[in-house]
Amino acid sequence: MHKYHVGQSLDLLPSHGSSSRRAGECKIVALLPYEGHMIQYKVQSTLESYQRIVSENDLRLPAA
Repeated sequence: MHKYHVGQSLDLLPSHGSSSRRAGECKIVALLPYEGHMIQYKVQSTLESYQRIVSENDLRLPAA
């Protein structure tokens, strides 16, 4: 079951490893089907012009 919903704004955590993903605000564009061991989302970052697929562990609620 997905923890977040379409349209929700979240913080995208920086990538670990070879990916060039930067930390920043993003919005959930789509909930993706469960694939094996992780829940995934399609997100649109405010810092990038393209959408990314990220796991739920790469997202967090913005600090209040």
